[in-house]
Amino acid sequence: MSFIVRTWLLVLLCFPCGHLSAQPATDNAQSFSVMAWNIWHGGKEDGKEIGPQRVVDVIRDSKADLVAMQETYGSGELIAKELEFSFHPRGTNVSIHSRFPVVEDISVFEEFKCVGALVELPDKRQVAFYSIWLPYNKEIWEEGTRKLESKDMLAACQASCDDLIKIDKAITARLSDKKYQNVPVVIAGDFNSMSHLDYISSAEDQFGISIDWPTSQVLSDHGFRDSYRELHPEVNRQNDRTWTPRFKNQEQDRIDYIYYKGSGVLPIESNVIDTHAEKFPSDHAALVTRFAWLKSEGRKSENTENKNGKESTNSQPGTGMPATVRVASYNIRHGAGTDGRLDLERTAAFIENLRPDIIGLQEVDNQAKRSGAVDQPEFLGQRLGMSSAFGSFMKYQGGNYGMAILSRYPIVKEHEIRLPEGNEPRVALACEIVLPSGQHVMAVNVHFDWVNDDKFRYAQATKVAEFLNKLEMPYLLLGDFNDTRNSRTLELLSENKLEATKPVNNRFTFSSTKPTTEIDFVFAYPKSSWGLHHTYVFDGPKTSDHRPVLAILELMKSGR
Repeated sequence: MSFIVRTWLLVLLCFPCGHLSAQPATDNAQSFSVMAWNIWHGGKEDGKEIGPQRVVDVIRDSKADLVAMQETYGSGELIAKELEFSFHPRGTNVSIHSRFPVVEDISVFEEFKCVGALVELPDKRQVAFYSIWLPYNKEIWEEGTRKLESKDMLAACQASCDDLIKIDKAITARLSDKKYQNVPVVIAGDFNSMSHLDYISSAEDQFGISIDWPTSQVLSDHGFRDSYRELHPEVNRQNDRTWTPRFKNQEQDRIDYIYYKGSGVLPIESNVIDTHAEKFPSDHAALVTRFAWLKSEGRKSENTENKNGKESTNSQPGTGMPATVRVASYNIRHGAGTDGRLDLERTAAFIENLRPDIIGLQEVDNQAKRSGAVDQPEFLGQRLGMSSAFGSFMKYQGGNYGMAILSRYPIVKEHEIRLPEGNEPRVALACEIVLPSGQHVMAVNVHFDWVNDDKFRYAQATKVAEFLNKLEMPYLLLGDFNDTRNSRTLELLSENKLEATKPVNNRFTFSSTKPTTEIDFVFAYPKSSWGLHHTYVFDGPKTSDHRPVLAILELMKSGR
């Protein structure tokens, strides 16, 4: 929305109508749900029978299909029997409970710390699933035990890092055979360490310190993704914590994780569970992530790894194979959060967790006084390792105010499209981008006029439509449209395009604190060339007044 006035649009309540679809992209996609849970001494702290039964209640209510359990300690058989799950133990501590058949033991490392199972889903697709428990060197969670010095904190969790390095190496070796090449890998459990994605500089007000935790980087450095943080990009210590719902006077931290890697799967929902109708049975909260299979899984659009070991979601250069692209739109409010704090590093960390390949940003400053005279596109581009382009609306406070596009892939051309003026000057920013597949796409970022009367907004949309109609390559249209799906602005610009439809129950993008309206969109053209896997709308009530939209799109036919 406008940086001058934000109130007018609150009267534009959004209801589905017209030809735009609001159906979620994964309605027909098969999915499976994973839980990581340390059940605390077999769940028996509240009674040898009642405690494990409460564990069963929590798992059953969660609808988890695969459970990575720690501190199983003699309760595994009973829990599995009650759930009618397969039980795959190793030693006394770690175990796996599965709704699906276990077709192979793929365990590695010490039996107390790691168990692995190849599980087969009803459609015969397989998942390599690991339950792990990592040790720690020193207690730093009990009340009064924590010292806010990074060297002490790091030393307390070094054992977890040392063991995870060995486990990761052993899993890689165990799954090196070609028959596992396209099998996704999920590693879940009690890591007994915090995350480098949480203890960041912009969250020092929550943790008191920023620490670059090495344990959480072991898997991420080898292409694994933290499923929870990917779906909850804004750090919230209390909401995120898995330690400990039973002892609220202790340090509350996130130390249980579900990591994933491999072809064909996306996390679509991830939540912390810490309640039971009577009493929650463990000192760890349970973490649950639901994964959906990519709709094109099996069409030879498998993920690959780049030379640094990081997962890439695109096909190889020049192959003409489908290219999967993560496309996002986010009004960043020049880095000014709803808490009144200007913190561009917080914005950068949020965007980093989204992992976009291409992102259109609105309300961006370039050397304006109010944001510290920082070239925000350049800062964000360098911080995120992305190319950047800036489109200026107008001069402002000694600099410029406008929009930006960031791309993980080369921007070979950029162009400002000067739009009819409204209450403020406006441009659309167009960037030609070359995907790793060799395909060219044009990304067009818009931020239209904000007032209730749509005459300026529609005139600006008409100018953009004229530009789009002349393009001879596939394109992406994204941004803050400042209008709703029942408007003539959206009807004009959505015609004959693929919309990144949002989940029906999570489609509002403004405001971030009280979402009531849908004004941020992503479209792709032509329909015949693009496929949609999933669309996300993320919470970030402090980082900006908008909620970002992220679409997983696939360009099927060769572009230019």
